[in-house]
Amino acid sequence: MSAVPLPLPERDTPRSTAGAAGFFAEAFVAYVLFVSTGAILPLLAMGEGTELAAEDSALLRLTLLPILAVVPILAAARWRTVLVTLLRNPLLVALVSLALLSALWSVAPGVTARRALAFTMFSLLGVVIGLRYRSRELVERLLWLACAVVAVSALFQLALPRLATMSDGAWRGAFTHKNVLGQAASFALLVGLVAWRHRLAPRPLLIGLQGVAGLLLLASRSATSLVVTLLLGAAYVLVGGGGLPRLARAAIVSFMSAAAALLGLWLLLFPEHAVALLGRDLTLTGRLPLWEHVLGVIAERPWLGWGFHAVWALPGFADYVLWTLGWAAPNAHSGYLEVLMGLGVPGLTLTVALLGLALTRAVRALHRGDVLLGELALLLLGAYLLRNLVESELLQQTSLSWLLVVALLVRAGPAPDGRT
Repeated sequence: MSAVPLPLPERDTPRSTAGAAGFFAEAFVAYVLFVSTGAILPLLAMGEGTELAAEDSALLRLTLLPILAVVPILAAARWRTVLVTLLRNPLLVALVSLALLSALWSVAPGVTARRALAFTMFSLLGVVIGLRYRSRELVERLLWLACAVVAVSALFQLALPRLATMSDGAWRGAFTHKNVLGQAASFALLVGLVAWRHRLAPRPLLIGLQGVAGLLLLASRSATSLVVTLLLGAAYVLVGGGGLPRLARAAIVSFMSAAAALLGLWLLLFPEHAVALLGRDLTLTGRLPLWEHVLGVIAERPWLGWGFHAVWALPGFADYVLWTLGWAAPNAHSGYLEVLMGLGVPGLTLTVALLGLALTRAVRALHRGDVLLGELALLLLGAYLLRNLVESELLQQTSLSWLLVVALLVRAGPAPDGRT
């Protein structure tokens, strides 16, 4: 990768945010980005319990009402550009349409319709964000979002340690679960790496962000986020993202090769000890029996699925899983199996194809000189793909990750006027 991005022709994205309309749009995007992280409000609603009560979940859904009301207005303000962009992204349109249509055969039609509508609005907002901001503007906003989330989580941990710590001692910061804090800390670390290389903020600020985010990631005990962050961070540095001298890069490669060899030998000889160190067991904390059960459910309706995010909303199904496996699984603990269960083979095929297209566009962005966008997209998409092997975040209708997948897909794609 080149260390200095080449100048690019400007795409039709209005930079100016002056005026009341521009200020409102900026404030709205900032609001949605923060809400989509899942910080503060869900934790306060849950309190010291282990899960949200039904009435608390209903109350939190009210925070989505501004999104449902404002997103169509933002899209209508640039309807021609949005329409052309949607026509240039048929995979996205097909996936959203399938989620909406699945309410017709869903086992919980009301749940599917509500969640599919939110999924549609977040997808549309992702398109608007991808069109609205240039690469640097988008990354700068994500950097400030990372700073805000890390700062809030650290503040919760210091001021409200009882609320911000789970029963097993793992930190969860301003989130409802340690894994969500792990995802947020991983996001901050990866965005911080890109910001460091491209000097998007003062170095002392970035050092502070990386230090606090790293501490939160370790204290969360989220093994998946830790492994994903280490893998992608190391790959980013080794490929050239860190801007290190050749000798230093060679030393890092040698060290990591030796460490990988020792780790592989340890895994082969002492698998129980290795997984125990990560707080896991040889069934991946019960995931293997759960996946076997989920695959049986998928086999009953492999083509249409059970409806977009519908199965786990059925109390009877959750109770059956608890009775069968002995623990209350909140989801399939695999985003790919979750999509397959909800939208069947067509849904998973469209999802994988869409993510593959996003990765392809990220590589093309690098080749055409938009290094900042290409690097950020590869890191965030890579983390999304890897994390969903053992966590259920794929196509989550109100998540920051899905919002950014769509925004990066649009931003890295062809401009509405046909230029690339």
